[in-house]
Amino acid sequence: MRGYRDDYAVLAPSGTVVLGISPQDVDSHERWIDKEGFQFPLLADTDKTVGRAYDVVGPPFGYRRAIFVVDRDGVIRHRVVKLIGATWPKARSIAEVIAELS
Repeated sequence: MRGYRDDYAVLAPSGTVVLGISPQDVDSHERWIDKEGFQFPLLADTDKTVGRAYDVVGPPFGYRRAIFVVDRDGVIRHRVVKLIGATWPKARSIAEVIAELS
């Protein structure tokens, strides 16, 4: 998340919406945004409805780490899902996926 924060201008060109989501509550998200300086909102999926819809809920961590690029019609165009967030695509590679949709 910090890497995407640091490269937000590359990741989120005009018209792109970036969201983070996890099962933690809104208060914990607000504290983390304040601490880390994220430019994008973090959504609370405390009942894991969204996580189940995107098939990222699973033991033992609750949510698998995931990135989705969703087009304007709501179609998932790119998906990366991992059990833990050890390595992630750089913001520039995600931005290239987004640019291909334009």
